[in-house]
Amino acid sequence: MPGRRLLLASISAVLLSLAVSGPFGAAQQAPLAAVPAGTGGINRPEHRDKPHVILISFDGFHPSYLDRFDLPNFKRVIQRGVRAEALIPVFPSLTFPNHYSLVTGLTAERHGIVANTFYDPGRKDSYSLRDQRTVTDGSWYRGEPIWVTAESQGMVAACYFWPGSEAAIKGIRPTIWNKFDATTPNETRVNAVLDWLRLPAERRPHLITLYLSDLDSASHQNALDSPAIERAVQSLDRSLGALADGIAALPIANNVYLVLTSDHGMAETAVARTIMLRSLIDADEVRVGFSGPVTSLHVLGGPADAQRIRDAVNAKLQHGRAYLRADLPDRYRYRADPRIGDILIVMEEGWMVLNTPPLTGVIRERWGMHGWDPALASMKALFVIAGPGIAQGRTVPAVDNVDVYPLMAELLGLRAAPGIDGRAGRIRALVSAAQ
Repeated sequence: MPGRRLLLASISAVLLSLAVSGPFGAAQQAPLAAVPAGTGGINRPEHRDKPHVILISFDGFHPSYLDRFDLPNFKRVIQRGVRAEALIPVFPSLTFPNHYSLVTGLTAERHGIVANTFYDPGRKDSYSLRDQRTVTDGSWYRGEPIWVTAESQGMVAACYFWPGSEAAIKGIRPTIWNKFDATTPNETRVNAVLDWLRLPAERRPHLITLYLSDLDSASHQNALDSPAIERAVQSLDRSLGALADGIAALPIANNVYLVLTSDHGMAETAVARTIMLRSLIDADEVRVGFSGPVTSLHVLGGPADAQRIRDAVNAKLQHGRAYLRADLPDRYRYRADPRIGDILIVMEEGWMVLNTPPLTGVIRERWGMHGWDPALASMKALFVIAGPGIAQGRTVPAVDNVDVYPLMAELLGLRAAPGIDGRAGRIRALVSAAQ
């Protein structure tokens, strides 16, 4: 979630009204009538002694920051756990696609959240992370998020923000969920998670997501060598420290997994490296699904027009290439969904095609951005895990974003959804102390 503005509101139910009021009053329990296949806020008996998994996203956190900055709390989690050299995002390396891949084990072409904002030609409608109407509509989302896996198998789940968690997907929401509000202090978010972990065993969530956006916000508004980046990273470190200290004081401290992730890294761009779409083609011939490091064009004519427009773009474009959707490189795994568009313009690192001018009055001449090829070192994300049975002080090779969902299912003793792109056992084999 780019750290700007987003969306928010919800409802509460009696069963957890006392537990979710007070210091985190924005948290809501999905009404039982809306989630007939969910838990109703009560763990089945066989789940009550199982571990707790806290999945934390530090939006925009590049793994190099662990070495670049003084981060004592990240370091203490790493010392008692495992750090991957990187987490490899799905294409495109944008916020909503990658957050939703982390929790479903699916690439963007399969789960359908192909960008932060996109057009669906079948629905003749657009999805946007800023549109309350679409964010909360479960029919936009394919796949099975880990909280749906948990709730449908009788295990309570709670989300302090995560793309998709505001919608009833397959008719199910997490028991406790929050409408996104970027102004909510991290202290409030962390304290809410700790309060959830203090609930009685029958109501205590075993799957928790927590989203922190400070760094992404700072990166989009500043050059990446700015002191604002270090301040944001150190603020996240303090939030992690507060969470770790709070968990350490709980009776269940030895039965908690911390899974630290991010959705993507960052590269620097500038006004001088932006190209206006109208300088390449007649934009009246297309509908723009999204633009930036990757630009989606829905052609208003037929296949011959799509080829002509692709060729027109490539005749003028430097620092990028336009593809018909069917011709995108295999490794992107980004062809199957018409939401992707008829033509995709993929730019080199640091370059963008924009449908509207950059906000030069708000953003500085250089600023951080993401969305480019996940194979780039700059786009790599964070992965750290600590908890029972996890090796200590180990560094392992890079892991794939889509493998995080099956890992969480394994840690929680749940049946993963069938047909996912993630590989069961792949991460667990790397991080297990039993190696």
